[in-house]
Amino acid sequence: IPSGPNEWLTKDDFAKVLNVNLLGLIDVTLSLAPLVRKAHGRIVNVSSIVGRLCISGGGYCISKYGVEAFSDSLRRELRPFGVKVSVIEPGFYKTVVTDTHVLQQSLTRSWEKTPLEVRQSR
Repeated sequence: IPSGPNEWLTKDDFAKVLNVNLLGLIDVTLSLAPLVRKAHGRIVNVSSIVGRLCISGGGYCISKYGVEAFSDSLRRELRPFGVKVSVIEPGFYKTVVTDTHVLQQSLTRSWEKTPLEVRQSR
């Protein structure tokens, strides 16, 4: 997962994370929404605590804020149809996202491709 201060990252770095964590979730949810509405069912999306409190730059926190906003809008839109929308916001669990070795590698890769002007200002 591309991570680091926002200035170190490119639009593609953000897009990689947003495509999976946000746009993928939206795509799957919208494709199933008619069936869920018909069944008066429930949509449960997985966000993160960083969907409420940003802890770093990059696309991860942004994607989780997006999941929160999308879920909130769905909750309001689908409530009249008897559909409930919930969000699970896990805290800090040992995953690739929190693995310090993986984070260090990602930071190093991001730093190495950061424009010289930005690196010289740090």
